[in-house]
Amino acid sequence: MREHYQFAPGRFEARYWNSNGYGCAVIAWVTEGIDWAAYIGGCPPQSEEAGCRFVADYGAKLWEEDARYFFPELVELPYRL
Repeated sequence: MREHYQFAPGRFEARYWNSNGYGCAVIAWVTEGIDWAAYIGGCPPQSEEAGCRFVADYGAKLWEEDARYFFPELVELPYRL
């Protein structure tokens, strides 16, 4: 199972889990060099990439503190409110 995706430019980075046939993803949508925001949600388990893209489009936005827990590597960019 792949647990990390990275797409560019205007990319998103994601953490994906499949537990007992249910998909879950946490994604960081990064506006290159400007800011970022993170989203979480359940997703179709058939495809990790499709699930991550689904959460990017329809997930619930995380509070900044929670987002930084999942994506500490994005410390240099401000979090989008």
